[in-house]
Amino acid sequence: MTRTRSRSRRTRGMAMVEMVFVLPLLILLVFAIAQFGLMFSRWLTLSNAVREGAREGIVWRGGNTACAAASPNVKTQVQNKVVTYARAGGLPLTTGAVTVSGECVSGNQLKVNASYLFKLNIPFAAVPSVNLKYESTMRNE
Repeated sequence: MTRTRSRSRRTRGMAMVEMVFVLPLLILLVFAIAQFGLMFSRWLTLSNAVREGAREGIVWRGGNTACAAASPNVKTQVQNKVVTYARAGGLPLTTGAVTVSGECVSGNQLKVNASYLFKLNIPFAAVPSVNLKYESTMRNE
């Protein structure tokens, strides 16, 4: 009887030691999965915002003239559209992170680029920030 009692105490102690080693790794894994999901969600919001901004620049007509990305009105309009869409999706983007290039006269392309620095928050791990970027090119036909 004493032999079975001492064996059960040893296995309980061994299970606790194993849990002490495994639990931090499991917590790290759970946080990493959650942060990757959040990062992917932010990247999708950024890509949709940039696409909407490029579309805004292509279809914009200011006073009966075809838009040109060199025009400050179009650049401002596109940047505001990207920032507004991104902020509605929970992405704190600024107009300085959005660049507009090209011309949107018939047959030409308009490019819109944006980037966002995403800081990963994973406990017990020194993980650098990830620069999320997206570029959308649309052609005016």
